[in-house]
Amino acid sequence: MAVRIVSYNILVPIYAEQVDYYDKCDPKYLKTDYRWNLIQNQFEREITKYENTVVCIQELCLSLLPKLEIFFRRMNYSLFHNLYGGEWNDYMGVGIAIPLSMQLDDISFVKIGDYIRSVCKKWENRMDQNQDVSCENTEEVPDPWEAAMDRSNTLICMKVTINKRPLCIGTYHMPCMYKYPDIMAIHASIVKDLVFKYASGCNVILAGDFNFEPTTACYSELTKTGFPAGSFPKSKVYEVSYWPNTEQILKSAYREKNGSEPAYTNYSCTFDQPVYCETLDYIFFAGQMTVDDVLNLPDRPSGRAYPDETNPSDHLLIAASFRF
Repeated sequence: MAVRIVSYNILVPIYAEQVDYYDKCDPKYLKTDYRWNLIQNQFEREITKYENTVVCIQELCLSLLPKLEIFFRRMNYSLFHNLYGGEWNDYMGVGIAIPLSMQLDDISFVKIGDYIRSVCKKWENRMDQNQDVSCENTEEVPDPWEAAMDRSNTLICMKVTINKRPLCIGTYHMPCMYKYPDIMAIHASIVKDLVFKYASGCNVILAGDFNFEPTTACYSELTKTGFPAGSFPKSKVYEVSYWPNTEQILKSAYREKNGSEPAYTNYSCTFDQPVYCETLDYIFFAGQMTVDDVLNLPDRPSGRAYPDETNPSDHLLIAASFRF
């Protein structure tokens, strides 16, 4: 039995159409209609070429939702989504689309910030100490757990059955807070552990834009047994009733198949930032599965920045086929 997992951060139009922001890109390639034609062509290629294709989407948004709904309906797919952003980013969110022929057994939406809040109880006698620390440098986050619980990012997980084999599939868009790695470490660990808990022992696939590079502690936290030991973020404000399960880890499909992660999955150059070309997107998995193949990705980007004539997002679509 095989399943194809596709993951794509499609870039919300409200960002893409800021010509003064993506100032190294040709404006005609930033137009929503132009980008949408390329996006749907990429999705359709994966759906028609492979059996049991599941599509995970990040930066799904309100303005693109009707187009996505119509497209997936035409492809005989169901789209499940959660828009958790605000007006400023067109209510950006995530989604998973599956074939109508695929048996859907259960689906779960978890706002990770709410879960973090549920495992935190405020210390009544430590507030003064935290306030002193936060005043030392206004650029510092006063407490990583407090900042982590303020994020509205949502994890979507679903259980499906393919040829009588259960499978748990999840997608997540990690908060882009690379300046504060403790916050990302909290989200990464909790997302991993919640997916394993939800899966209840069945095979697991977790795909998305994780906003961390393969050399970071967050990547090791998800993929290495025993990590992070004593380095996991602590709180001066909260008593936290959570500790990461360091024995349950994930593998990366691209690393398993190719021996390394892609050269890059994100390529951008904006007016106020240097060129950025790194791997941020992954298809993680665990269980009794093997990686049949992965979508070939370029070794180096073309042009000055994405989006461009052939790349409708500043991220690359990634995909992997698994066999049970």
